[in-house]
Amino acid sequence: MKIPPSKSHTMRALLFRHLAKKDCIIENILDAPEVHEFKKNLENWDRLETVDVKNSGLALHFYMALASLRSKKTFLTGDFSIRHLRPVKPLVNALSSLGAKIVYLEKEGYAPFSIEGPIVCGSVTVDGTNSQHVSSLLIALSQVEGESRVAVENPCEKPYVQITLDWLKKSGLVIENNDCKTFSLVGPLEVPFFHVSIPPDYSSLAFVVAVHKILDLQLDLTHLDVQDTQGDKELFSFLEKESCSIIDTPDLLPILMVLALYKKGPTVIRGIHVARQKESDRPYAMKMELEKMGAKIAIFAQEDYLVVTPSNLKGAKVQSHQDHRIAMSLAVAAIRANGTTTIEGVQCVSKSFPNFFETFCPDWAAKIGKDDLGQVFIEPLSMEFYRS
Repeated sequence: MKIPPSKSHTMRALLFRHLAKKDCIIENILDAPEVHEFKKNLENWDRLETVDVKNSGLALHFYMALASLRSKKTFLTGDFSIRHLRPVKPLVNALSSLGAKIVYLEKEGYAPFSIEGPIVCGSVTVDGTNSQHVSSLLIALSQVEGESRVAVENPCEKPYVQITLDWLKKSGLVIENNDCKTFSLVGPLEVPFFHVSIPPDYSSLAFVVAVHKILDLQLDLTHLDVQDTQGDKELFSFLEKESCSIIDTPDLLPILMVLALYKKGPTVIRGIHVARQKESDRPYAMKMELEKMGAKIAIFAQEDYLVVTPSNLKGAKVQSHQDHRIAMSLAVAAIRANGTTTIEGVQCVSKSFPNFFETFCPDWAAKIGKDDLGQVFIEPLSMEFYRS
């Protein structure tokens, strides 16, 4: 199976090409609506006043970086998730302290809002629970003349920050990094011409690995770049563990919960707060849907962990919560459930893995059907059938 290109690398490549103001060459771009919209908006950035990011938190934060650099107002908004579940207050506060004028238009701490720059260099503190706040701030400051210092409170999702740092460094920026807790940099950075090919996405690979694990199949991974800084390659070290932390890899939470259902004993997953402000509140969304299938899951929110107990799953009607990783994880859970599972709202998977339902599961393991209403039907085939 061909794993889709990395969305994290694709979006950064497009952003840095925009900053370079050169015809940089990007090969193997992720073919997804979010990417196409981002590319189109960057090409028309100078003429845009209002941008609807739809469901893209990464695009929202990258637009905030760009908007903070220009002297006219930019209005940013998005869908329900962006306007209610994806707080931007830490980044807003940081950019405001550097001179940006930002006005919330509805709910404080969330889009929609207007933003007007330009920001200036300086010392600033930002909460790092969401790595996109840190990445956005570093990219913005790289374009500002003078020395800036960034202090990060609660640094999480460090591999995603590292991807941003890699792009900044290979563009020529000298930046001091103290374990993602403090940064020192001097701008402005002039991004040079570059020619890159986007690597496979380890976040998407996780679902393929999970299918092979559940069906006890071998998977050839020799084509992957193990030096890539994508954090979700940590999946391989999590597979046999009874306890793990997702502080740096929150996107793995949904599929880790599914894999835990097929282990021999309970699995403890810690650091779950970082997965609560994504496209959905992922710990609770997964608990809600997997429990419909017979799973045993306990969440201890104050202690910041959950426990998954191995369970015999049954087919059920479940919801994606308009979250691509929820939809794909539920599909993987369904391939060994007893009976047919219907997943509603699966259009969201196009965000990161456009042909997922056509390719994720071998034909002999389950029947996969899809309708025009955004539903997928998964009917596992008998053990006797696929053993033959």
